[in-house]
Amino acid sequence: MGLPFINTRADLDALTGTPEHDAFMALLAGTLWRVEKDDTAQAWVAIEDNSTIERFDFARADFPGAQPPALPGYVPVVDPVPEVVTMRQARLALLGAGLLAQVNTAVANMPGAEGDAARIEWEYAQEVRRDSPLTAGLSAALGLTDAQLNNLFTAAGAL
Repeated sequence: MGLPFINTRADLDALTGTPEHDAFMALLAGTLWRVEKDDTAQAWVAIEDNSTIERFDFARADFPGAQPPALPGYVPVVDPVPEVVTMRQARLALLGAGLLAQVNTAVANMPGAEGDAARIEWEYAQEVRRDSPLTAGLSAALGLTDAQLNNLFTAAGAL
């Protein structure tokens, strides 16, 4: 059926000696810590928190056997690499990485119809896609690794 409504210490004391009282005390013991993620320390931490038990006029000493919870494994936050950035963002990121002049030269030196298409795209496109053939070709021409290209897109996305 569940626990009766317990809003005050008087409500709880009225249940002394019952399984409901024991269950509610166990619930209160579970509120003695809150778990927070600390990205600086790259760990979860258990922080003592008496706010709930104090609402019922208890102190931590009223829960002598209470143990902090087991902490989950830390999983760092990974910002996704943007799939698309504006041409302005791309050019500024390349400039910041010292690669803009090399990219301009590589685009200018591409031969044939593919080169013409690349120059049109480089000059007039509004955005640069991480998965585009132009991006792949320029990345290969510059000898960039996937990680380096991801870093450029991440830097561009932050601009």
